[in-house]
Amino acid sequence: MSIGTPPWRQAVDKAERAVERPLEDITASPAYVNLLAVGVMARRAAAGAAARVVSGLFAPVRRAANIPTRDDVLRLSRQLEVLTTEVRALAAAQRASRAPTRSPGRPGVSEPPRSRRPPG
Repeated sequence: MSIGTPPWRQAVDKAERAVERPLEDITASPAYVNLLAVGVMARRAAAGAAARVVSGLFAPVRRAANIPTRDDVLRLSRQLEVLTTEVRALAAAQRASRAPTRSPGRPGVSEPPRSRRPPG
């Protein structure tokens, strides 16, 4: 330690050195990783349970106010994705059917568009 280091800093450094190695050993152990994973799962379970309780308490108010749930919004989002995909596929098929076809006898020459009206 240098002479210019304040006493409080020297005390912190000494305490840090005393606990540094044991804490590194603990955090590097498989037991710590397992405990951490169990803690995360327990926290998620508790948060989910609390969300269900709160959702159950506010469900009548939400329905009366006509406010959609998160699940409602996600379901609508998925339906919109499916419909968007279908519309894009239909638009591509329509563009392909309207594209001029090439005459097999003469390369580079397109067939004239066909009219639906009878001749005359």
